[in-house]
Amino acid sequence: MTKIITDKECGELWEENWQNGKIFYKSSDLETIYQGYLPGIGNEYDSRIKLRHGLNIGLYECELTEDLVWQRDINDNYQFGLSFFLSGKVKIHRHGLTNETEEITGRYYSECNCDVKETEWWQAGEKFSRIYIGFEPQQFFQSFGEELLEQIPVEMRQGVMSDRPQPYYRLGKTTRKMRQTLHEILQCPYQGLMRQMYLESRAVDLITLHLQQFQDNSFYQKNSFAKDLSDVERIHQAKEILLSNLENPPSLVELARQVGLNDFKLKRGFRQVFGTSAFKYLHDYRLEVARQFLATGEMKVEDVASRVGFESRSYFAIAFRQKFGVNPQKYRQNHSNYL
Repeated sequence: MTKIITDKECGELWEENWQNGKIFYKSSDLETIYQGYLPGIGNEYDSRIKLRHGLNIGLYECELTEDLVWQRDINDNYQFGLSFFLSGKVKIHRHGLTNETEEITGRYYSECNCDVKETEWWQAGEKFSRIYIGFEPQQFFQSFGEELLEQIPVEMRQGVMSDRPQPYYRLGKTTRKMRQTLHEILQCPYQGLMRQMYLESRAVDLITLHLQQFQDNSFYQKNSFAKDLSDVERIHQAKEILLSNLENPPSLVELARQVGLNDFKLKRGFRQVFGTSAFKYLHDYRLEVARQFLATGEMKVEDVASRVGFESRSYFAIAFRQKFGVNPQKYRQNHSNYL
């Protein structure tokens, strides 16, 4: 029998069983642990470890007593994360962002699931475990200069610049070095301050290895195309290409060629995945980046317009006013008053 549960019902179940002593709870300055048995669901272990620089590590294990469909509400957490699967399998549909994806051992994903509803399918009798590395881009990357930030994925750059980043999902392969680092997290030999420092360094290692994989894949994508990519993955690549070329984006036909789709499938698929056309998505992203630049008060309006790909300052002013309800020069002046 398959049990269907919502976020609200799950929260009520945790609270009820914590109150009656079936859930063990322990908290310290470094770590919060929930562990126990949820009737009708199974055994669960959930540990959250807070580190510096906006970093945290989550260790999660569960073994269900019956098949479960979990209907998750829209997530308002703008944290970015890397999720590494150590055992088990779960199928997830991120509505409006991806089709159904299987999360299995040997894979990991990079994501920001803000403003996304999820449906998850879990199987009974199978132990599921994962390690999650969460980080706040604005805190984690705050000491890096603009030139260095050009080397990180465009979604993360947008997360550094905006308090409301765009949701994204990117699947990766867990490498041998990643597996070794995950093992070191699980087998941490220290306690107290040294444990925090040790785990923080391993979390940074995993983010570094992810960024290296991103750079390697970007080089590969510029020179050839993997034939086993799904259409959804190709559409996400098309989005990345657009956002990486704000000043001189490719035409739709050229973009379709670069990702290995015909232009009709790209147009239709982009709207299905992101809810708008490719170039409306680019247009809105340009304006959001422009707003962030103007908010610093460090650049002139014409320089900002050129930086994000608007050739005409007058058209930029019209588009900015339509989106944000204020002229860009006025927006810049108003913000500068608070600097």
